[in-house]
Amino acid sequence: MARLGAVSVVSCLAVGLAACQPQARRLLLLDEALTEAAKLEATAKPWRDAGYRVDYRRYYPHLSRADLGHYRTVLILGGRRPAAGSDALDVGDLTLMTEWTLRGGVVVLGYPPEGDGAFDRWVMNHWLAWSGAGITIGDVAVRDAARPTARPLVQPVLNAGLRGTGFGSFPAGLSDVLLVDNPAAMLAYAQVGATPPTDAAVVAARRVANGLVVVLSRSALGAAGQSDSAGVAGTRAFLVALARWTRRPAEWARIPTAGPRARLRLEGGPLPVVARAPRAAAPPGAAVERLERPRPSIPSHAVTAIPSWITRQGVRALEGDFPALAPGTTGAARLAALDSLTRLLDVGAFNLLVTNAHVAPLADSSKSQRWERDAVRAAWQLVAARLQSTSVRWLPLVLSGEFAAASDSTPGEPCPLDPVLWGRLASGIRVLARFAATRTELIPAVGLSLDRTTEGWGAPPFCDAAWQAGLGALPRDPSRPRDRLARLAAVPREARYDSLLEGGLIAAYDSAVARVVMQRAAALRGDARRSRRGMLLALAMDRSPTDWFTRSLVRGMSTPDVPTLVFSTDPDARALLNAGDTAMVLHVIRLDPGIVMETGAAQLSQSVFQDHAGFWLGPAEALLAEPSDSLARLVRRLAKEH
Repeated sequence: MARLGAVSVVSCLAVGLAACQPQARRLLLLDEALTEAAKLEATAKPWRDAGYRVDYRRYYPHLSRADLGHYRTVLILGGRRPAAGSDALDVGDLTLMTEWTLRGGVVVLGYPPEGDGAFDRWVMNHWLAWSGAGITIGDVAVRDAARPTARPLVQPVLNAGLRGTGFGSFPAGLSDVLLVDNPAAMLAYAQVGATPPTDAAVVAARRVANGLVVVLSRSALGAAGQSDSAGVAGTRAFLVALARWTRRPAEWARIPTAGPRARLRLEGGPLPVVARAPRAAAPPGAAVERLERPRPSIPSHAVTAIPSWITRQGVRALEGDFPALAPGTTGAARLAALDSLTRLLDVGAFNLLVTNAHVAPLADSSKSQRWERDAVRAAWQLVAARLQSTSVRWLPLVLSGEFAAASDSTPGEPCPLDPVLWGRLASGIRVLARFAATRTELIPAVGLSLDRTTEGWGAPPFCDAAWQAGLGALPRDPSRPRDRLARLAAVPREARYDSLLEGGLIAAYDSAVARVVMQRAAALRGDARRSRRGMLLALAMDRSPTDWFTRSLVRGMSTPDVPTLVFSTDPDARALLNAGDTAMVLHVIRLDPGIVMETGAAQLSQSVFQDHAGFWLGPAEALLAEPSDSLARLVRRLAKEH
């Protein structure tokens, strides 16, 4: 009988150990910015390499009581939120973070350095003080490192805290100085200041209750993904070592225990802290997704409709607003501007001119006079005639800002789903497509230029037009009866996000508005290809194209055999836009004139023409205003290297 009891005890211990082991390998990642999963790959990879299974709950960035028993480690990324206070740490989160450490768990705080993260840092600092961690996120960014890299990164040096040796200095992203009351809490530091340099903590940890708290910037957590940064292998090694260390409580001995707690005061911050009680579980519609390596992108040769001149030469584009196309420009001024532009195109061996077509008078005839429309048509004919005597092609664009007037938005902040706006954009595309149909060889594509008026469209939209369109596009579901949708339709604008968040509908709403944009983009594609079969569409923007709105545009404009030309500044855009999509993208990377002047043509050519479909440079007006022959000759050398 005693032997049976002993066997039972051993069996129970074995079952308990088996139950604990999976929990010890699970990590929950919460991001207040609701970033797309693909963009968090660099942040998740070191933790995966250390043996964690990384789950990401994008559409409910808060802790629930169910998480306490399912995960050992929680990694919280602060940052700019779609809704001002709803996605920041709230009272319920602070309560569960405390319980997390009491149960022996690990809390990793990835604070946002500088920028819009003042509120997040303020909340994190107050919780750290209340926990007795003795760590404070400072307000001063570490910029003047004693041994700076070529990029604006910090060069921290590993202290003796983590097991293992051989760590040298490594880039750790942008960080703020961490103030620690015990030097033993530092895991990595940067030497800042002039003579003599001062050691400033950039990664710190403290044992709190039975658990561990680690503090570093969200930039440092993702620094291993900066493939163009020297020393990134050292960054990756440090982050993997840090992640492995969080799984080994026996190695936390040298980390000091928490000191006396301060009183938790949540008044007087930049924003009010939401007094939300912790939920038993996340809403049903806020599922977690496993952060794994992204699927390989579809090879570019799978696309059958890439123009031969792109495959042979690559895109070498000069971009500009070209104000001489505006209807009020005199004929002599237009000719002079075109002469200067064609000289620059020739010296730089560009093969594509990308310009704002100034199509507004033709797209909205009710707001223009006949002479304006005739002047625009005459200007297009002049450009076409001049370029046809060269080997340069022309890509005319509809500038979104020319039509950005929304009935339910403040001036300069149009609603991305405003039907009036879309009607004008569609009209502009149709006008350009009809003109392009008569210039098949000269004009390979028409498209949209997304200017600064669209910068705010990266977050989920809750303006009236988007709200009605999104609710109307929600798929039928028994859990969403008509009366519930009717109540949602009547929710005031300031409460819409919170209603969806607590109801678990953020994911469904995001998918719905994305489908609406895709449908409207597909209609633009149909308008263009009715004028000319197989016409390419293009998107141009001076930012990353990986927000939900631009990705939806790309998916709607593309087909598996006819790609979309995307001009952007993000070197990682091609992989992010192509990953998992049936649509294909030809990505053209923007080059900074300073980089062209400083970097060798051979090195630039390899990255530009192998990783992208080519490059674009501009604005042309700025290049023409300065001595540009030397830059143009370097661009010609870059083209020859291809």
